[in-house]
Amino acid sequence: MSLGDLCDLFFEFSNEDRLRIIRTLHNESLTVTALSKELDLTTQETSRHLSRLGEIGLSVKNPDGTHSLTSYGELSLNQMTGFKFISGHNDYFQNHDLSLLPTEFVSRIGELENSRYVDDVMVIFHLIDQMIREAEEYVWRITDRYIITIIPAWNEALERGIKGRLIEPVDIVVPPEFDRGPVIREAVLEHNFSINTMKTVPLFMSLSEKQVAGICFPANDGRIDYRGFVSEHPTVLKWATDLYEHLWNASQPRPL
Repeated sequence: MSLGDLCDLFFEFSNEDRLRIIRTLHNESLTVTALSKELDLTTQETSRHLSRLGEIGLSVKNPDGTHSLTSYGELSLNQMTGFKFISGHNDYFQNHDLSLLPTEFVSRIGELENSRYVDDVMVIFHLIDQMIREAEEYVWRITDRYIITIIPAWNEALERGIKGRLIEPVDIVVPPEFDRGPVIREAVLEHNFSINTMKTVPLFMSLSEKQVAGICFPANDGRIDYRGFVSEHPTVLKWATDLYEHLWNASQPRPL
């Protein structure tokens, strides 16, 4: 694709009505009449937009008179989901850095579309505590600091057989009041709890098999401010699970 082709593609997506048509055709094939009624447009406007989309190869008219997206149109819409997500949270991404994140997951950032932003540290920590207490299979966390307040939830989860994983910086500062008590030690011996380390963690994240209670990227100064995104949506959970597995495989076990 030449730069001109890319500009043409962005131009078509820049029109709100054409974008609505593209998103509607993603769900089903429709005639001009049905599409214009669905979107409250005139048939003339709808025909004109469809003509433009057809010329660039994003949509096609079928033998039965309906219009649908081409594979190119579907792929382009899928890629635009990422732009939609980051533009919808432009204030956050102006002040947060994703440069340490593996490129694959930056490219998939649109999968976080069905998450909600939480701008309150204490709410994030509360949701993590609640997530741990409600987990039935596992809890995976990656963090740059110990959160003392969730230790009781950790212990209770490990006692009922939850599998735990933790990724932390190799030089993490352990607070003097933190104590890996008998519950954690027993879980480690039974291979129910493992800790790995990385030189630098690229984000703060907590997830279970049910939900993601925090996806918090570093601020531009490199520090994590524990503000970010939460969700129970399967697509968001898949993104978080895939990322965690990737980071876990890239990290090293910490002897306890």
